[in-house]
Amino acid sequence: MTKKKYLSNKKTAQQTISISPALKEWIKRYVNVNHRDIPNDKRFKSISTFYNYVMEDVMELFKKGKTLDDFKRVEDKEVKDFFEPFTFNAIIPLYEMISESNRYTPFSFEFTIRFLLHYTNWLRKHFKPENFEDLNLLFERIRTRYGTSNVSTDMRLDIILGENNQPIRGILEFIGKQRNLHFENCKYFAAIFGMLGARVIDFIYSPVDYYCRFDLVETELLFKKELVKKERQKLLKENVNYIINYNRMLDEKDKYLWMNLAEDNELFISFKSTNAFIKWIKIIEEDLKKFGTQEDFLTKILQFFNKIHWIRIESLKDLLFRIEQQIEKNPEQKQLLIDYLSQYAEISQKDTIYSLK
Repeated sequence: MTKKKYLSNKKTAQQTISISPALKEWIKRYVNVNHRDIPNDKRFKSISTFYNYVMEDVMELFKKGKTLDDFKRVEDKEVKDFFEPFTFNAIIPLYEMISESNRYTPFSFEFTIRFLLHYTNWLRKHFKPENFEDLNLLFERIRTRYGTSNVSTDMRLDIILGENNQPIRGILEFIGKQRNLHFENCKYFAAIFGMLGARVIDFIYSPVDYYCRFDLVETELLFKKELVKKERQKLLKENVNYIINYNRMLDEKDKYLWMNLAEDNELFISFKSTNAFIKWIKIIEEDLKKFGTQEDFLTKILQFFNKIHWIRIESLKDLLFRIEQQIEKNPEQKQLLIDYLSQYAEISQKDTIYSLK
C-alpha cells in the first residue's frame, strides 16, 4: 500500500462515488444542521470538506487496527457523558432476576424525578420546536448508545408529519436482548415520551422476540416551553399504563396481580383450610425463631397478620391491635387467629382494642 507521506495533501484529486438519494440527503442535512449550530467548525464548512475529513479520519483509524464493525460500537461522547452519572455496570443475569419482580410496578415519577427532568431538558435542548431534522439526528445519537449495549439490538424511529393541520405522529420500534430489562426499557420509553409531550396511542409487544412498537401522537405539551409538571406527569402515567395494564398482567404469573392486591386494605387473605393456615404460620414462625429474637417474636407475628389484613395494628410497641371487621364476622378465621396468639401471650380486650401480654 502506498504510504501517505509520499502523496500530496493538496486537495486537487476528485473521487466520484454513487450513493442513494436518502444517504445524500441525510449527509446534506447533517452538515447543514451542524454548520448552523457551530459555524466556526471548519469540518462542516461544506459537504466536500466534511467528506474529506471523514474519509481521512477513517483511514487513520484503519491504520490503528480498527475495522468497519467497530463503527457500530462507537458511542456519541456527549450522549455517553450525559448518561454516565445515571448508569452503572451490572451483572445482567443478576439484574434480570431483580427486575423480574418489578415488572408491573408503575414507573414512579417521584423516585426518578431528577433523571426524568434532566433527560427531558437535555432532549428539548437538542432540537428546536418543529425541527424534525434535529430530532432525527438526536435520535441517531441515542440509538448508537443502545446499539452498543448488551440489553438491546436495534431501535428505529419514524416521524410522520401531519397534513392539513393534522397532528404529528411517530413510530418507535425497539428490540431487546433480555426479557425483563427489555420490559423495563419499554416502561422507560413510555415515561420519557410522556415527559416530552407525546402520547402513546398503541403498543405492540412480543415477549418471545423481545420486540415492541410504540405508536405516538403529539400533544400540545410537545413544543411547550413551560415545564407544566402535573400535565406531563399525567401523560407519563397514561403512557406507562399501556405497558403494565391488567389486560397484559393477567397473562403473566399470579404474583404480579397478588402484589397489587396486597396494597388494598379492603382485601384480606383467606385460607382454604386449617391445614393451609398451619402450613404458612409454621413457615413464618420457623424463620422468626431462626433469624429473629425472642423479644421481637410477638411484634413480628402481629406484623404478619397485619400484612394479610386480618388485623390493624394500633401500637406495635404496646402490642395493641384491632381485628378487621370481616375477620370478626368470620368465626372460623377469627378463632384461628385467637387460638394461635393464645399460645404465646395472654389476650385481653377493651372495646374493639386487643392487647397481648
